[in-house]
Parts: sequence; structure tokens; C-alpha cells
Amino acid sequence: FSSNSHISKVKVVAAYLLAVLGGKSSPSAADVKKILTSGGVEVDDQQVDKLIAELSGKNVEEIIASGKGKLS
Repeated sequence: FSSNSHISKVKVVAAYLLAVLGGKSSPSAADVKKILTSGGVEVDDQQVDKLIAELSGKNVEEIIASGKGKLS
């Protein structure tokens, strides 16, 4: 995968997490896209839609907690 693709994916995840911090327990694709565009970031609809689908019905705090062990 290319470096630009990786950076773009990180921006999508960061926007999702910002939406969660802003009070949306389950942000929509529109929420994520709004954050990205307000920051001047070009939106990759496929990446946003994929992330929303993968996180649908999941608790972000639980996902982060389960991933912390993998960082050790």
C-alpha cells in the first residue's frame, strides 16, 4: 500500500474519533466527511464507508481498550 493511502486512512479514523469525542456514539459517514472537509482534507468515500461499516454497532472505547494490549 502507498504512504498516501495510509495517511488518508489515519485521517478518516481520526475524524471518526473526533466525532465520538464530540458526543456522537456512532458517527455517520456524513459526520466523518463533514469533519474531514472542514479541515480541508479530500474525502475518500470508499474509506469512510468502509470504516463506518466496520465499526457499526461497536463501542469505540472497547475497541481501543482491546487494542492497547497489542501495543505492548
